[in-house]
Amino acid sequence: MNAFKTIAVLLLAAGPCLAAPREMILMPEGKVEARASAKSGWVNVTEPVRVRPGAEIRTAKDGKAGVVLPDGSRFQLAGDSQFAVEDTTKKKAGFKLAFGKLKASVAGYFASRFEVRTPAAVCAVRGTEFELEVGKDGATRMDVAEGLVEVNDNQGKLAVVSSEERINIGMDGMSRPENVSLKDEKAGQAARPMAVMRETARERTRTMLEELRNRELKANESQLGKDSIDAFGRRVRLEEYLLRPADDEFKILFLSRRAEADRLDWGHLIERFNSAIPDDISQVGGIIDGMYMSATAPANWMKYFEVYLTNTVDSIKETIDFTAPVAIDFAGYNGGVAATRYYPGSIDYKQILSGPGVPGGERTQFQQIQDYNSTTAGQFTWTQKVVNNVGTLTTLEQITLDPTSTIDVSDGWTAALVDKAGIYGGAIDATVNPSDPVVTYPSGPGKADYSVGTTYADGSTVLSRKILVSNEGEVLGIPGSPNSNTFLAEGSFNLEMVIDSSLFQGRNIDVLFAPEILSQKKAATTTADSLSLQ
Repeated sequence: MNAFKTIAVLLLAAGPCLAAPREMILMPEGKVEARASAKSGWVNVTEPVRVRPGAEIRTAKDGKAGVVLPDGSRFQLAGDSQFAVEDTTKKKAGFKLAFGKLKASVAGYFASRFEVRTPAAVCAVRGTEFELEVGKDGATRMDVAEGLVEVNDNQGKLAVVSSEERINIGMDGMSRPENVSLKDEKAGQAARPMAVMRETARERTRTMLEELRNRELKANESQLGKDSIDAFGRRVRLEEYLLRPADDEFKILFLSRRAEADRLDWGHLIERFNSAIPDDISQVGGIIDGMYMSATAPANWMKYFEVYLTNTVDSIKETIDFTAPVAIDFAGYNGGVAATRYYPGSIDYKQILSGPGVPGGERTQFQQIQDYNSTTAGQFTWTQKVVNNVGTLTTLEQITLDPTSTIDVSDGWTAALVDKAGIYGGAIDATVNPSDPVVTYPSGPGKADYSVGTTYADGSTVLSRKILVSNEGEVLGIPGSPNSNTFLAEGSFNLEMVIDSSLFQGRNIDVLFAPEILSQKKAATTTADSLSLQ
């Protein structure tokens, strides 16, 4: 099939570019109070509000609060806690936890100049995720999940606490840092050792491979294994499996193993249809073509498309849900003369991030919905939703088009821009076009190396880079435009997908996908038995 159609979602960029807010946001849950300064009275807070230096926050036993910083860093205050914002200048971000419990994820431009004081210690953060617990007597305990924290106690002693370590600090001094035992109940909750998460992910991958190897493969399934060089000069072992879970679906599982870096990145591609598809996957492209602008009702159509990529800790998933094609009059494109064609009734695209640095563990970062007749009678309605300045998915704009109207078609889409100042609290620059992500070509003109980056209103970023690279590590040169035959040629070019995000805590996802497996119908090129996941 046409590989460019098959991997269309992989090439979708992240959402629109939005400027980061310049203030902190307090998000209360349950009973939460705040005051502008130590001299002010406490006020009950029930809605998200801005927080400035000098402010104090306290939670009741049944309350908790989130604090979002301009650079994407976050605090989560547990019940029965008191917290103060002391300083957020360009040189330093300073806070105080008088008592209670705090979980922090620090990123962005505050990552190397971030301090939290307690009655017993000053904790200087160096880009990390950690948890603090302070008793009413001032005694402090800290668990570090990732990164480094420099701790000074009241006796003038200094300790450096690193990933998967814990330290106790009393009013009379500190203990030595100690490793968090894997048997400790807090190991998975507070420290979240990466080794544990990686091993869990590898175990899941082993299980998938064993299930695959232990069952009888259908004649139309394939497997591919080869050694390649990626676009950055690193040797990669590629393993791919083409599966048919049902007669209306196919799935490709792909793994990238870099032994020198002890690294495993993997993912899958799923396409699901309304009814059975041919054993010959190359014919699926015709089914997809028939979904759009067909003069007759399509006999089959795609219902669901999913791409999932992970480094075993962080992940990104992009999905598209389609409803059945419906008859639509596109007279506006035909000089006013009726022209009925079939087109999907709705197309719903989502981009979902997950990982220990993602607020809540998982969130939808971006969504686009296109529907006909559902939102606006007789018209196409296109709705774009993005994460706003407090991390909530919110409608940014809606656009409508009457396909029967030559005026609508000649004028283009009719935009109904949402009041950004109202939704985003005035935190984004209204002059920034939110539909314009930053696009670059890192390898220069004429090279198949395409990068799209977006900064959202809460300061989070997503950078998606797609590279066509040969097995020898050479980035494809494009004298014109590559066609599907070039892309699918055996031993030709792999698609390398690199995803970076400020929510991934310094990690990225880097997966290679070899589209040549799509051209294999009956047999495998190799038996994929050399990949070690130990």
